[in-house]
Amino acid sequence: MTGKPLKPVAGRKTVQDQVYDQLREALMSGAFKARESFTIASLADHFQTSHMPVREALRRLAAENALRISPSGTAFVPDLSPEELDDISRARVIIEGAAAELAVPNLTAEDRRALAVLVDEHRANGISGDIAAMAAVNRRFHFHIYGAARSPILMSHIENLWLRSGPYVRFLSDRMGALLQTDHNGQFTRHHEAMLEALDRQDAPGFRAAMEKDITATRDLLHRFLDDRAA
Repeated sequence: MTGKPLKPVAGRKTVQDQVYDQLREALMSGAFKARESFTIASLADHFQTSHMPVREALRRLAAENALRISPSGTAFVPDLSPEELDDISRARVIIEGAAAELAVPNLTAEDRRALAVLVDEHRANGISGDIAAMAAVNRRFHFHIYGAARSPILMSHIENLWLRSGPYVRFLSDRMGALLQTDHNGQFTRHHEAMLEALDRQDAPGFRAAMEKDITATRDLLHRFLDDRAA
C-alpha cells in the first residue's frame, strides 16, 4: 500500500462511507494496477479502523464490479480484458456522448473559459511528461462537462463506468511516458480542442461527436498496448 492516496478516516460520515469513498476515488483515478490485491487486515491497518467497515466497503465495490473478492476474503482489482474494454467503451460512447450533448445549452461563457484552461493544462502536462497530472486534468475536463448535463442518473452511470475503467487508466498511464516522446505527443488534446470549437458554434451534435471520438481514441490506444502485452 506504499504511496497509495489513502488516509486515516475521521469526521461526520460513517467510517464505512469514508473507507468506501477513498477506495472508490483511488480506483477511479487508476491508483491500483490490474490484479493488484489487498487484504481486509492490511486496509484496516492503513485506514486505522476495524475490519468491519473495510469489509462492507469492499463488498459495495465488488457489487459495482470495481473489485473481485476471493473465497479467502482477499480483494483484488480485475484483470484487463479486450472484450471488457470494448464493452465499457461502447457504454461510455452512448452515455457520455448523450451527457455531452445535453450539457451544451447549459455551458456558460465562464464554463467555456474553465474548459479552455483545462485543455491548456492538459497540453502542458503532456509536453512536460507529467502523466499523473494529465490524467487528473482529463478527468476534470470530462466531469465539468458531465455536471453541466444536470442529470444525476447519467452521472451515476458515468461514475460507475469510470470506476470500472480504473485499471485501464493505470495500464495506459504506465505506458504513456514513451509515447509522449514520439510524434504522438500533442495529439492527446485534439478532441478536447474540437469540443471547444463545437461549443463556440453551439453545435451540440458536433460536441457529442468530438466526445465520442475522444473515448474511442483512448480505446484504440489501449488495444494497441494490450496487443503489445499479449505479443
